[in-house]
Amino acid sequence: MSNTNLSVEQRVARLEDIEAIKQLKSKYARNLDNGFDADRVAALFTDNGLWSIKGVGGTAQGKDGIRNHCRNLSSSIEWAQHHIASPLVNIASDGIHAEATFYLLCLVTMRGTTNDAQPEAVVLSGKYSDKLVKIAGEWYFDEINGDIEQSSPWTDGWVKSRFVKEAW
Repeated sequence: MSNTNLSVEQRVARLEDIEAIKQLKSKYARNLDNGFDADRVAALFTDNGLWSIKGVGGTAQGKDGIRNHCRNLSSSIEWAQHHIASPLVNIASDGIHAEATFYLLCLVTMRGTTNDAQPEAVVLSGKYSDKLVKIAGEWYFDEINGDIEQSSPWTDGWVKSRFVKEAW
């Protein structure tokens, strides 16, 4: 539906929804960067929400699955900073469903995998394609589908080493 067919109130509501979705994605990133806060990340999803990150990252379904997955990630990742950019948000005509895409640039410190291994700085980049639903006036992720296009040691860069060999 074209914006010209919407009333001023509908247009404002649409803009508020778009901003709320961008804020939701920001909360997601900040909760990951805050030690992969399992409860706060899971709270951003619907009860049966899907979190699927291809390349590196894994898949989890439902709030309990997402909580457990966050805990597993935090055992491998010492520190992370997710930079989410270029949001494109499409609110469905029903006003309660939406799709959104974002770019990701993420810096992480991976824990050493053995007792004597040193942590490793890694840079990741990729794209998100999310499905959202509005429940009782609040937006939640129904699906986060990420595609990590590269995950490289900081020292090598993505030209020499496109993907880190370690499994997350």
